[in-house]
Order: sequence, then C-alpha cells, then structure tokens
Amino acid sequence: MKKTNDEIIKDAVDQLMEMFRTGKLPERVAFSIIHRHPGDIIPSDSWSIGNRILQMLQGTTDARGYKQWQAAGRQVKKGAKAIHILAPMAYKVTGKDKLTGEDIEKIIIKGYRPIPVFRYEDTDGAPLPYDHEYRPSQSPTFFDAADKLGINVSYRPVAGKYLGKYSINTNSIQLCSQDAIVYYHELAHAIHATFVDLRVYDDAKSEIVAEFSALVLANIAGINGFEAQGFDYIEHYAKKHGHSSIMQEMFSVLNDVEKIVTTVLNVSEDELELAAV
Repeated sequence: MKKTNDEIIKDAVDQLMEMFRTGKLPERVAFSIIHRHPGDIIPSDSWSIGNRILQMLQGTTDARGYKQWQAAGRQVKKGAKAIHILAPMAYKVTGKDKLTGEDIEKIIIKGYRPIPVFRYEDTDGAPLPYDHEYRPSQSPTFFDAADKLGINVSYRPVAGKYLGKYSINTNSIQLCSQDAIVYYHELAHAIHATFVDLRVYDDAKSEIVAEFSALVLANIAGINGFEAQGFDYIEHYAKKHGHSSIMQEMFSVLNDVEKIVTTVLNVSEDELELAAV
C-alpha cells in the first residue's frame, strides 16, 4: 500500500530519533569538496578580500563589469541589478627622498569609489569552464524541488569555510560539495525562510532546523553515513542555544522540520517513486 507523505516523514524521524537516543549511528563518511580547476580564471580572484566578501554576501563567487561579461561571451539579463565593489582612488605624487634627496614617486589613496558589477547568476550566454564540470553527473534526489520553488542552485569551488550557503537576498544556494546532504541543508534554510524571517530568527535554532531537515530528507532518499556528523552539528548548536538536552532541542523544532520536508515531498516528482515503495 502506498505510504502518505506524513507516514514517510514519521518513519524517517522515528529512525533518526532512535539512532540518536541509542547512539547506534552508521559509520561516518567523508564530505566531498569541490576544488577549483587549475584552468579557471576569474577576475575577482585579484580583488581585495573585502570586495570578495561583498560578492559572496550577494550569493556569488564571480562578479564582473558589464563589458567584462560581454568579453566573456555573456550578456547581463534585462532588469538585473548591479552590486557594487569599492575601488581605491589612487594618485601619483612626486617628492624628494628624505635620505638620498632623489626625486621619487608615491601612490596615495584619497578614498574609494563604487564600481558596478553583475553576478554570474544574472547573465546568460557562452558557458564558462565552471558551468559544467562542477555540477554532479547525477543530481541529488529532490533536486527539482529547488527549481519548482524558485530557488537558484549553483555548484562552485570552495571559497570559504562552508560547503554550502543560502542567500536570503538572492534566494539562491551555492554548493561547494556534491553531497546531497549539503544541498538538503541549504534547501531547508531556503524553505524555512518562507515562513520565518531568518534575518531575526535565532541563528542556532535555524541551523538545527536545517540540519535535522537535511537528515530526514537524506533518510527518505536512502542516503546514510551522515547521521553522526549531523548529530554532532545539532549538538553543537543545541549547546550554543543553551539546551543541555539535545533530544529536547530536536523535539522543539520538529514542527518546522516536518513543514519543510512536507514542502519538498509535495513539489518534488521524485517523491512519487519513494512513496510507492
């Protein structure tokens, strides 16, 4: 008999809770990490760290000027809004070296000016080297859910201390790992943002919701091996949140987790096969 979504979710939650309660967790598996191909050339690699952080906050690791995109064979989409980086206003001055008395030239900075650039995600056109090779050959189960919910997902080489990142500003997900569990975690953040304001929501609690949701989705998809890391992750944020009981913390977010997972199952076509098992 075909299981309902509620029954599928309940089975997954019960299995995870029993694992966490008893400590009987599958052997850990390593996370995959996407490293940049040696041939990739991205202009922003030469930017200051401050400007690279500014572009990362806008949900991208590749931003360029309008003409730079045209030179790369891509066109900025109609209606796309520029983001701005800061360029130093440098001036050359001449003077005398105090020790030698010789004429010297110095470069001084008299401030900064904003430079408009556009995100890769806001362009169309010729493929770049990283357009294809970083995406997994087979998409994770429930990958279609993001598209149906209007969430842009891109794969990029690791550029910071994270394997995945959800941007509220652009409603987009960047993945620096091909592991489905990383996608599920960021997808959970994106769906969570549709019914809570993550900008003011408790950070620790939002991480617990996202990780618990990711583990439930992985369980439903038949992916094992990340439970121990997930438990450690939840434990870390539970303690940060001030709870001594991890199970209590997990029960406290169960409603949000079930809402997120139900949303995924309702929109994903992959759910139909699973429910028929």
